[in-house]
Amino acid sequence: MIIVATLGFEEKFALRALVRREIKKGDKMVVLLPAKGDPKGESAFFRLKEVKEKAFPDLEIERVEVDVRDFCGAVCFLRNILKELSLKDRIVLNVSGGQRILILELLAAASSLKLKNAEIEIETEDSSFYSTVPLEIMFPTELDALDVELLRTVAEGSGMKLKDLTEMFDIPKATLWRKLSRLVEMRLLEKKNDKYYLSDLGRSRL
Repeated sequence: MIIVATLGFEEKFALRALVRREIKKGDKMVVLLPAKGDPKGESAFFRLKEVKEKAFPDLEIERVEVDVRDFCGAVCFLRNILKELSLKDRIVLNVSGGQRILILELLAAASSLKLKNAEIEIETEDSSFYSTVPLEIMFPTELDALDVELLRTVAEGSGMKLKDLTEMFDIPKATLWRKLSRLVEMRLLEKKNDKYYLSDLGRSRL
């Protein structure tokens, strides 16, 4: 696992991203900081490294400075980093801390690559809860009217079989099966024990 974290003036968000996971040998954290940033950010990184050495000795940590003032250049720079990292392991983009412009540059870079093995993790400012979603939630989705109707129908049921849907839609069974298979491949539907269920990603498209 590779955690890519945007770091601000406090290290708490990056640390909690580590605590929430079972860190093992080979895992890595890439910490993004604005180039020529505020000294408070430098202090936060120093404290993060101190805790890492004591609590997560097997974790590799790498610091990367990003010129946030050049938006397109930063996106290009981050794209190259993410492209290389994605070949090695699953990526978690922790965007709970750090400058908003750096967060947007990171999300723009990741979305443009359409990484399938990446997820976004974000925590509220008051730390009351956090959310983890697949990066695909940022991708555009091409759905026709029948796709949307299928998603809505499955959402209203508690698990629907192909037979059930065939009876509800006046289209050939083979066509319906292809439609459902495509929606499963897009991770908008999940198939368990021959039943179709709406995924969280699918729920975001309704």
